[in-house]
Amino acid sequence: MKRATFISCALIGAFAINATAQAQVSVFKYEPAKVPQGKALHYRKTMLDGSRATNVSVYVVDAERLESLKWDQGATEATLVKARMDWKHFSVREFESLHLERGQAPQSRATLTATPDGKQLNVSFATAPVKLSHWPWHSYDFDFASLNLTLPHLRDPHADVIFWRTDVVFAGESMKFAEIGGVRMHFEAMELRNEQQVRRYSIGGAGLEFRYGNLWTNATTGLILEYQLPIGDEPGFKDVRLVLDRVQPMSVAEWEAFKKASVGESVAARAGGR
Repeated sequence: MKRATFISCALIGAFAINATAQAQVSVFKYEPAKVPQGKALHYRKTMLDGSRATNVSVYVVDAERLESLKWDQGATEATLVKARMDWKHFSVREFESLHLERGQAPQSRATLTATPDGKQLNVSFATAPVKLSHWPWHSYDFDFASLNLTLPHLRDPHADVIFWRTDVVFAGESMKFAEIGGVRMHFEAMELRNEQQVRRYSIGGAGLEFRYGNLWTNATTGLILEYQLPIGDEPGFKDVRLVLDRVQPMSVAEWEAFKKASVGESVAARAGGR
């Protein structure tokens, strides 16, 4: 993995901590045509050594809504996250995590809703609203799916950008949702990766425990092709590699069938289908 020098890492961390939210929102300009509506982005997720392989499929329902499905081939259970974007803050404004199981109705596990001004989050498993002071914010536990949708809207994809990691924090059997820290993306180079023209960024800072990895985006669409990060995003992962396998146009009906297929309820729309 390409790594920043000690000096550049120190600068990244310091800059991320001191960055203001207002300055970072201004580096984006929302353009509806850059939202990949009606497309499913199929990713393969593993640890850096290739273990703990799983699938993450992100479907962009419309200009605001996206769904992310974590599933395993042949399994009878999956996790579905439904989210709605706030394009004023380039962050999530609504979020629901559901458990899917073959033959069962979806079960809601957690919800999150931002107040209209975006300054607080009402979280179902929190005893009090979570106050926000930094935007854009994104969840690593959400496989940076909302970050993915915002990157095509960068005014200058070669300029540094800082977002805040606001996320689930696990402590034993309990969890909370909190602002963790700033994460800086620093453009490093244009390069070819898997025969595609891509932008390579270093990524790290306080929000990633002052550790640093790399993230690659498609030079044309701005969407994430891959990231390799040296910390885990959920229990059981000590580090993460997420790689785009394919982009698949889908209708809403086809996506519904795909979700059922993930728990073995449909044959026609199984993951290997095109």
